[in-house]
Amino acid sequence: MKRIAALTLVVVCLCCSQNATVSAGQDATEIPALSKQQWRDDLRYFAREMQKRHMNLFHRMSREEFERSVSELEAEIPSLEAHQIVVRLQQIAARVGDGHTGVHSPPWFRLYPLALYWFGGELRVTATTKDYKRALGARVVRIGELPIAEVEERVRSCFPSAEAENEWYALNTSPSFITRPEVLHALGVITDPARAPFTFEDDQGDPFVLELKPVVMPPVAHGTVVIPGMLPVVAPPIFRQKPVERFWFTSLPDSTVYVSWRGYEKLGEQARSLFHFLDNHPVKRVVIDLRQNGGGDFLEGRKHMIRPLQQRAALNQKGRLFVIVGRRTYSAALANAVDFRKDTNAILVGEPIGERPNSYSENDELTLPNSRLVVSYSTRYYKFVDEDVPAVLPDVRIDPNWPEWRAGRDPVMDWILQQ
Repeated sequence: MKRIAALTLVVVCLCCSQNATVSAGQDATEIPALSKQQWRDDLRYFAREMQKRHMNLFHRMSREEFERSVSELEAEIPSLEAHQIVVRLQQIAARVGDGHTGVHSPPWFRLYPLALYWFGGELRVTATTKDYKRALGARVVRIGELPIAEVEERVRSCFPSAEAENEWYALNTSPSFITRPEVLHALGVITDPARAPFTFEDDQGDPFVLELKPVVMPPVAHGTVVIPGMLPVVAPPIFRQKPVERFWFTSLPDSTVYVSWRGYEKLGEQARSLFHFLDNHPVKRVVIDLRQNGGGDFLEGRKHMIRPLQQRAALNQKGRLFVIVGRRTYSAALANAVDFRKDTNAILVGEPIGERPNSYSENDELTLPNSRLVVSYSTRYYKFVDEDVPAVLPDVRIDPNWPEWRAGRDPVMDWILQQ
């Protein structure tokens, strides 16, 4: 089975991989009480198994560099706290250089209740709880004593570089690490994981400081986490509605059928319902939104979405079939976006896709025996486009911008509905 899925996590809807299992009676949110020797054993297991299991662990990082990084961490384990060891493991895995390889943040890592999003060079708060309502819509300019540019530089050491994947991958991934107090503390950004001063700036350019306290990681359901009590800047446009649903569609007043395709679970059943509707109602255009699709089985996508659209000549026409892509379009969704371009007459609209199209992927997982940390690793190399380019570019590029977001508008859908 071609199972390729996203590794990263995003707030408010935190798309994340399955958390590590824990032993009977153990609270998943509790820091594991491991000896330094147990951590060393986990590190050795990590190093040994990754070399066995990854298809090509040294495609970007040399064997010598990998072994040196492992040896350095092993020597420093006695002086490190548990969360610092985890972040160091994440940094080693990041240097492997593919987005399907990494150490998942454990369930005992906490979250600041902020949804953050990069608009160009500005990191904005798009949702938060009532306790920090003043931050809604504000720019994050500093955390602790460090400007956000320095925080971003440090955080990027925890996942594959923009050179290894691409810049849109980095823009999508970094907010999920910036909202982790354990990560910020391990990177020397903050001194106290229990509270941290965030400096914001409002639209008038006036700075203000809020002391943020983290919350426990909420339960994961269907690959999505929603922090209770989160307030958005404004009522969301259609593509950010129904955040827990993996596949849904609706007919807009002008007979445009909008399809939100976020995942592959029960795709055959969902697609049959979609095509039954399309075959029995007047349809002006079909819009398939992959902006929040983090992956699954691309063969299922080809079977249940691409081929049925190929067979419907009335819909498979330029100007009638649109596919929206962006920084969170990942893995199998990237593959299916390329399929739409090659095998249908769809017009791709939105941002560049947040993954290098020719790369190592199809991840599998291993669990470290003592800490129960889950480690993802790549088992295949896929070449989805002929040229070795950093990103699949849309036919019509429309980047997210803050004024439109703040107004509750979706410039991509606005453009499509004008065609």
